Amino acid sequence: MQANPVPRPPKPPFDRERFVFKILAVVIGTQLLIYSLAAGVCGQRAMEGRPIGQICPGTLEQLQGGFDSTLKLLLALLGGAALTRSDVCSSDL
Repeated sequence: MQANPVPRPPKPPFDRERFVFKILAVVIGTQLLIYSLAAGVCGQRAMEGRPIGQICPGTLEQLQGGFDSTLKLLLALLGGAALTRSDVCSSDL
């Protein structure tokens, strides 16, 4: 007696845009976490009266630059996706 396996529904095709947006969400979340951690450490040093020096301002500027470039990448990807969809829609006419 052989049991018939339950047929599985076919796998949906790989959604590249969704994957990219999920990866970007992880990257942006990680950057925000690091940025807030660095800001917290610098704030704690300032509250304790320890010399901050040039480490904290330089770190925060680098993190801000990285965050800005990530946002620019996200906007470029969104714009590219919108253009691709409009090309597909106009070619169907």
